[in-house]
Amino acid sequence: GDPTPYYIMFGPDQCGYSAKRTHLIFSYKGKNLLRKTDLPWEADKFSHLFRLVVQPDNTYEVFLDGESKGKGNLKDDWDFLPPKKINDPNEKKPDDWVDEKKIDDPEDKKPDDWVEEKKIVDKDAKKPDDWDDEEDGEWEPPMKDNPDYKGEWKARRIDNPAYNQSKQV
Repeated sequence: GDPTPYYIMFGPDQCGYSAKRTHLIFSYKGKNLLRKTDLPWEADKFSHLFRLVVQPDNTYEVFLDGESKGKGNLKDDWDFLPPKKINDPNEKKPDDWVDEKKIDDPEDKKPDDWVEEKKIVDKDAKKPDDWDDEEDGEWEPPMKDNPDYKGEWKARRIDNPAYNQSKQV
């Protein structure tokens, strides 16, 4: 890109056919800060007027052809200030930590008559009289929907006794 320094980069940005957004970048303490969420726009064959209004109370509003397309607070929508809390790199979960609130019930078993095969061979199908194994290959009967199919079996879910809500961070 262009190495020319700037304080605000603002305007439409179209990359390819699908990525269309309004660039709104502030340069702050040597870093380029992008807006946390995109402001989309629809491209067409006409010229448009994009306008950014920044107020002394640190609020802003973006207009496209006089119509408001986004507004908010600079502090909320950009990372000008470092976060109040940062992750401690030395902190780790205990070895017995459990994240799953629910687990499969170990007592729940798949019924013996449970059928998971979606398709079965059509035993009523007959090899056509004009079938030529040399020309058409070995004949195989077609598959049909299994009337006994019950879907994928899944165990009932229960509360995980090892999960402790009070321990969760």
